[in-house]
Amino acid sequence: MALKDTGKNILVNGITHSVFYDKGTGAVEVRTEVTGRAGQQRGGDAIYNSNTGAAEGYNQTQIESTISANSDVVYNVTKGVNPGFLTDETVRLSGGDGPISKGVEEDFQNTASKYDKDVYFDGKKSAQYPIDALYGRTNFSQTSGESQDHLVISQYKYKPPRADDIWGQSNVGTILTEGIARNSPLDEFLGLVKMPMPNAIQDSNNVAWGEDTVNALEAAALNAVQPDIASLGTAGAIGGGAALADILLGGSGGAGTGAIATGLGVRLASAEGVANNIGGTILAPEAVARILGTLNIETSAEAILARKEGVVPNSNLELLFSGPTLRQFAFVYKMSPRSREEARTVNQILRFFKQGMAAKKLLSTAGDGDGRSYFLGTPNVFRLQYRTTEDEAIKGLNRIKTCALTGTSVNYTPEGAFASYDKGQPVSVLLSLNFQELEPIYDTDYKYKGGADERQSDTGEGYRWRLDRDNNDGYGRTEVGY
Repeated sequence: MALKDTGKNILVNGITHSVFYDKGTGAVEVRTEVTGRAGQQRGGDAIYNSNTGAAEGYNQTQIESTISANSDVVYNVTKGVNPGFLTDETVRLSGGDGPISKGVEEDFQNTASKYDKDVYFDGKKSAQYPIDALYGRTNFSQTSGESQDHLVISQYKYKPPRADDIWGQSNVGTILTEGIARNSPLDEFLGLVKMPMPNAIQDSNNVAWGEDTVNALEAAALNAVQPDIASLGTAGAIGGGAALADILLGGSGGAGTGAIATGLGVRLASAEGVANNIGGTILAPEAVARILGTLNIETSAEAILARKEGVVPNSNLELLFSGPTLRQFAFVYKMSPRSREEARTVNQILRFFKQGMAAKKLLSTAGDGDGRSYFLGTPNVFRLQYRTTEDEAIKGLNRIKTCALTGTSVNYTPEGAFASYDKGQPVSVLLSLNFQELEPIYDTDYKYKGGADERQSDTGEGYRWRLDRDNNDGYGRTEVGY
């Protein structure tokens, strides 16, 4: 192979490595940098080759993802045959006629096709603040053990997670009897930012409960009507399956409800023990209230009992579960750039969030490119995770499901007065982010051990976090999880 140094480097495990490329075969090789004086040089060892994979102790997927995320490197390794691990789309966005920053128009663009992408960080896929922070270091011997916990926020295009099941090939009976399946809402990785750990970290799990009552008459009616409802779908039942469909789909219900109501009244009146004790039930006051109602005299059975006997029916008040709720997370960052390069990164991070949460203007089928829009597309969504050394999840903190960014607020005068560097760059800004999860937390999330929807990498579409048991403490404790 005629491998030549591209002149571009990448970081692997926090260490700079050189990238070599053979334009005739598309082979890519990553080597340690050569150091030392002539005759005493060290390095130049290959840790990865696109034909043979990564050397022992190195992650092939991570190396290829790092190359793919660096537009400068991609642009320099696509002068001939493209490496096999690079997709045509990645090459198109990162190369073409020049660096991607030249290919991004400043004017507003309608997202009319799949090629109109949200592009950040001059075509690179990631940024961090501060720019010199040591995030996710893995080689302690060469970084003096310095590494800091951080928050990783990844951005993805959104896709409806239940569309495949509802409008796909799913059996109607399966949906009707088992419910709707949910797939990943993540369509395509767009980029990520790494930020310091927030000063305020908290989560709050809530579910909705509500008061509900049922009196004896209602309970008896429920008991009496159940068998008839269960039989409505059978061919020999009153009205057959048409009666059930009529009731469930909001029709008049005349095919079945009238007959059920008649049977219900007979069953309640003739139930064992009712005839001899009807005066001690709510049936008599209820009948009186209904008769008075036909005369436009409004009163209730409860009011009749209270006035006559000084009692009211037992409402059997209960607090009943009504559904889950969606969690919200808020983060506040004060960013004070210390150099021109860091100021540029801060501005790009602000755009990363502002543009990512914005509704997408879509051209209609007959659009003529004049800015008209018939539909608005769903904004991008975000995946968040607290990380520690070696990019591992922090087991002592909560996990966060895929979120929508519902609010981005930037205060350009956090000190109470405007202060700027050259050309008006603010000395500091205060960034506030409000996220809300796309789906609730379920008990199965605390038991999830992996599967097809498991998160495998920062660029993958998996959206669930696998929970491992940490046996190092001898107790087999499980991560805190969600």
